[in-house]
Amino acid sequence: MTVEDRAIFRSIILPAEAAPAVYRAGQLLDELGHDVVPAESPDHALDLLQQDQTDLLIVDVSGSSRNRQFVSQVADLPADARPRQLAIFCESIDESLRGLRNRLKPCKLHIFVKPLHMHGLLSVLRRLDEQNQPAGGRV
Repeated sequence: MTVEDRAIFRSIILPAEAAPAVYRAGQLLDELGHDVVPAESPDHALDLLQQDQTDLLIVDVSGSSRNRQFVSQVADLPADARPRQLAIFCESIDESLRGLRNRLKPCKLHIFVKPLHMHGLLSVLRRLDEQNQPAGGRV
């Protein structure tokens, strides 16, 4: 089933151990009509990714070595199990995360530095929505 066949986007959120910013992102996605699935752990997130196509995966790596390892595991998944978009929230610019961009293809990687992450996430959501509008319906 393609995203065009579905009425709503599926999003998975994996917070860091203490990450209120990710919960706010989940509330925003829910308000915009996304099917938001919170992952309780990296293993749970991997299971969720393999169950159904995911449009957006949000991972907060702030102070979380387990979430950093998880992001590398996502790159090792078969292409059809990877999310369409991966948004990573972090506290500082990290070149090692940017190095994953080629390994994650066809998944698009977005890295957002806190506290500006919500503005960037809104931009990703707009692009996801635009990609799924009929050609004649775009403004």
